[in-house]
Amino acid sequence: MNSNYYTKGLLLSGLLLLIVSCGKKNTSEDATADQLTITGDTVIVPEHSSVLSKLKVGIITRQDYASTCTTAGTVKPLAGHLAEIASPFEGRIVRSRVKLGQPVTSGMPLFEITSSAYFDAVKSFMQAKQTMLLNKTNYLRRKDLTNHGIGSQKELEEAASEYQSAVSDYERAKATLGIFHISTKNLTMSRPLIIRSPISGEVVKNDLVVGQYLKTDNEAVVTVADLNKVWVVAQVKENHIGEISHQDNVTVTTESNPEEPVQGVVDYIGKMMDEQTRSVEVYVVCNNHHHLLKPGMFVTANFQHHHKNAIILPSTAILQQDDRSYVFVQTGKKQFVKRQVVVASDGEKNQVVKSGLSSNERIVFEGGIYLR
Repeated sequence: MNSNYYTKGLLLSGLLLLIVSCGKKNTSEDATADQLTITGDTVIVPEHSSVLSKLKVGIITRQDYASTCTTAGTVKPLAGHLAEIASPFEGRIVRSRVKLGQPVTSGMPLFEITSSAYFDAVKSFMQAKQTMLLNKTNYLRRKDLTNHGIGSQKELEEAASEYQSAVSDYERAKATLGIFHISTKNLTMSRPLIIRSPISGEVVKNDLVVGQYLKTDNEAVVTVADLNKVWVVAQVKENHIGEISHQDNVTVTTESNPEEPVQGVVDYIGKMMDEQTRSVEVYVVCNNHHHLLKPGMFVTANFQHHHKNAIILPSTAILQQDDRSYVFVQTGKKQFVKRQVVVASDGEKNQVVKSGLSSNERIVFEGGIYLR
């Protein structure tokens, strides 16, 4: 009886040993089948490897493609389309010529002030003008006398010198008034200073108070802006900036009117990158005839860039190593080569290949991670 139990135990132990031995052999065979041969950038997959079934390989083709990039932006007036107007001289406001929201044209009167400094400048100009005219008359008279042999050459030269000096004083006094956009035509001491708009547009700020005394360091009391066109200054991230070009179309939307997008085009791409945000300012010119975009407003800018004959790959085909991107190119039935590429992101699904690949090459679209 004990002998039978002993015999059965030996048989059972042998059977278990055989099963374990076969299991180890199969595991060893599977591991050998999946073992990749990697030489430099070249990867060779064994014929019966399960890795092959995990790879999705396709042929590269070129196509026309429109990529998009969405980012935030801020509305700003175009350069030269907004004027903050203060008084060039210290004085008191005696008349207001405009009201808030009023359309104005370039040169249109905005307000009037009385100013002793202004009257002094006008007086200096008128005196310089009178002196110039007197010296001119004297010079011409001396010239005529000299031509007829009556006057001396020395007196003519002195008259010419005085006339030239008077002309210089006159031009200087005229330039002083010109700095403040004050026309010297029909200038008179009896009229107050008229402050005029330097641009056409609309009065968007009006702090005029008749009787208010303005100092030379006063802030602007009137702001005129032409907002029929505005800039949207968008912050474009570093990885998208290569996909934006001058004159690309841009659709701008606002939170206040999301159903009424405004169209624009890229006008300028900044040359400086913000080190903290890793973004570049891109200026977009937008038609704003309905004034939906208001300076200071935050908006969403959607850039559209059209690629001609481009190579577009799914993001699953692009692998990363340090700061480089690469793909696996199939060079044989079971042979793949790692190749560096330059790509630009188009969201999460697609990548635009800038360099590194050619048409009709076969690459791994999915599963490249198993070849690393």
